[in-house]
Amino acid sequence: MNKQEAADFLGVSVRALERYVQQGRISVKYEKGKTRPTANFDSSELEAFKEELNQPTVKPAFESRQIATEHQPGTEKLVKTSGEITEFGEIGVIDKLSSIIEGLLSTNDNQPKVPVADKLLLSMAEAQALTGLSREFLKDAIASSELKAKVIGKGWRIKRSDLDEYINQLF
Repeated sequence: MNKQEAADFLGVSVRALERYVQQGRISVKYEKGKTRPTANFDSSELEAFKEELNQPTVKPAFESRQIATEHQPGTEKLVKTSGEITEFGEIGVIDKLSSIIEGLLSTNDNQPKVPVADKLLLSMAEAQALTGLSREFLKDAIASSELKAKVIGKGWRIKRSDLDEYINQLF
């Protein structure tokens, strides 16, 4: 049986059949053809493999890990699944992972964390958050020279004192 016939017999694509051959699940014999070698499959082997493919495979949607711990010597084992509540004082896996992630995130920041209210220079986003004014409103104020600001790097920086003066002028 050639490649296309074997694929049709199994009800799979030719590429899937080639993958099964690569995985070693099906053997193939190559015979000399007119221009190139042709693949020949054994029909009895294909029938056995077709039965294997048609076997229903049931996989659980969620696999729970079970941790066996001995309750006391000589008694039966106490089995705890990962979804159950652990004993008082134990740190759960999620808590451990979250503390590791928080540690990694805090070590990546080389700059000290300063609250926006205590900063001397504010970015446009920080000025927006502090005042509640829109970005367009602040940009218009900068363009009309009502609010002093300067481009530092790639963004606008506004002195905190200048922002306070501008807000006081509004009211």
